[in-house]
Amino acid sequence: MSANSNWRNAGSSRGPSNEWPVTRTRTQASGSAAPRRMENIASVSRSSGLEKDGDALKNFDVQEDYRQFIQGKLNDLWERHIRLPTETEAEARQRVDAQENVLILFRKLREGIVSSKRTGQFTMEVYETSLYLAVVFDSPQHINPVIPALVAFLHLPSTETSRNSVQTVLICLLHHLVATYPSQREFHLFLDSVPKAFLPDGSAAQAWIKSLTGCIRTGNYAKIHRLTQMSALPVDDSGQSYVEQMAAMSLSSEAGPELPRKALYHLVDALQSKTRDSAWTIMRVAYRELSCQVDPHLDTRNWLERSLGLMSEVPGGRNVLLDEWLERESALGHIRKKDGVDGRWILCKPR
Repeated sequence: MSANSNWRNAGSSRGPSNEWPVTRTRTQASGSAAPRRMENIASVSRSSGLEKDGDALKNFDVQEDYRQFIQGKLNDLWERHIRLPTETEAEARQRVDAQENVLILFRKLREGIVSSKRTGQFTMEVYETSLYLAVVFDSPQHINPVIPALVAFLHLPSTETSRNSVQTVLICLLHHLVATYPSQREFHLFLDSVPKAFLPDGSAAQAWIKSLTGCIRTGNYAKIHRLTQMSALPVDDSGQSYVEQMAAMSLSSEAGPELPRKALYHLVDALQSKTRDSAWTIMRVAYRELSCQVDPHLDTRNWLERSLGLMSEVPGGRNVLLDEWLERESALGHIRKKDGVDGRWILCKPR
């Protein structure tokens, strides 16, 4: 039986959380020495095969053991380093260090995979998980090496579509939109490189991403706000909308099958922030004053909230109250209150 078929059998034994099965493996059989061996295993790129066990990660069985070892580190991270609004600077540093360690371990595993010329389901899982985690952890330096390799794998005749394929492609596209905003050159280069099977013509995902990029080009910020709400996001292969999915999704957990969705939501939120800044700059050029009184006959407040994308339905998204936004912009010197008139603001032109 091939190593890839071994991987398929191992994958089928996963539980509902989609985590690696907690069973007695080859590395666990040797007791406490096994984790230490995995911790200190040599990197293929640095050892060049000269160090002891320098080629170990070229072995398919070792790769699978190492993937399970990384999962243990990741599970520990989810349990011990939760990002909270009350997080202190020291806690944030500890969390970021733990995240960086996991991403480095995945990079080491990918080096072994590349050296062994391994393809198939195991390889795709490692690269997809590396991508999702790098996005959720806000680590572009770990995203950029993964995307070209993913494109190469998508073009292999042996690579088949999976339930995560469309989300993976959307995550790559959204990353390019955010990373090079407002330019869409890298976005279109990637879109043209994706095989049609992984983002079919006429699919909900393709229609959504093309509509979104069209609105960004034309500066239709109110429509961007609508397209980046939960009710507008494309459906997955199950036919459920993301709203329906979220009804059964635990937001307290970042592990398991929800990870690609969290990466997608994270990038949607980041894109909302980018387009908000653009919309605000245009407003400061186009208008001299804003009237933000609470008046049922005026729709200014709702218009501002929509155009700036202040209220987000996306899980983990940052909702900002309009009055808080205005006060913060006032502190930055972008606007100032009009003397003697409540709710009216003078806009300061961008320099």
